[in-house]
Amino acid sequence: MLNLPSRDPRSALGRFGIGGAIAILVVVALLLNSVFVVSPSEEAGTRWMGGTPMTTTPLGTGVHFKVPFFESVDRLQTSRSVYTLNGLDVYTNDNQKVTIDVSLIYQIPSSAVMNLLYHVGRAGSLDIESTILPVVRDRALAAFAQYNTLTISDQRAQITAQMRKDISDALRHLFNVDVIDVQLVGIHYSPIFDQSIEEAVRAKNLAVQAENTVAQKKFEGEQKTVTANAEATAAVERANGEAQATVLQAQAQAKAIETVGEALKSNPEYAHFYGLQHWNGILPQVVGAGSIPMIDLTKGQDAGK
Repeated sequence: MLNLPSRDPRSALGRFGIGGAIAILVVVALLLNSVFVVSPSEEAGTRWMGGTPMTTTPLGTGVHFKVPFFESVDRLQTSRSVYTLNGLDVYTNDNQKVTIDVSLIYQIPSSAVMNLLYHVGRAGSLDIESTILPVVRDRALAAFAQYNTLTISDQRAQITAQMRKDISDALRHLFNVDVIDVQLVGIHYSPIFDQSIEEAVRAKNLAVQAENTVAQKKFEGEQKTVTANAEATAAVERANGEAQATVLQAQAQAKAIETVGEALKSNPEYAHFYGLQHWNGILPQVVGAGSIPMIDLTKGQDAGK
């Protein structure tokens, strides 16, 4: 009778359990590596072993499948993106260096995804910003080259509009990228230029101050002239008034004398009456021999009788 060795069912179950667990892990890994999700803010494409593109149109939002381990996924953001370029040196038409900060808001349409992923720069989305950078720099240089350094602040809006148009046209033409907005967020002048501006402003302020001083002195001189003319005019008017008053007084006296003379001629007694009107009541203290008193007081008394 042949005796067969007995098997422990627990050891067989153990071996099956380990192998089954490994198999399950492999299946899960294959499933996970064969499924990928594209979010609403992006679109994607796939490549075979990192080389040949496997998709001809971009993959949109949702769950997608690929060959596990052999097919890789490239993603590209298609929602609005903000690209900021700081510290860009540009030159004006008077050969002054100006450092600017530019903010670019752009969006990549579906029609541009495959071209940007696999035909511009390296495959994938690694070179998107470096693709945009040369265009922004070139158009910014061209825009500032049309303006003088002293007019940049006043013409900032025109420069920004020119940059927006030039950058938008170039990115649409070259890469079919839609530019939403371009903003000139910073303008930094060189220290030497800032110093020259400060000195120019200081000189202008001093010139204005000097002009104000001259204007003040001129005003004061004009005021003195006006005052002197007014005083001279007043003096002339006053002299004319006094002269006219003297003439009128002389004319009045002459008229009075003429009137008294006429009265004396027509009435001899008027002399006695005139003397009484102008006598102060005091008789002469010394009367020479043979003199006749000028006023005969008895006539007045006889007349009273």
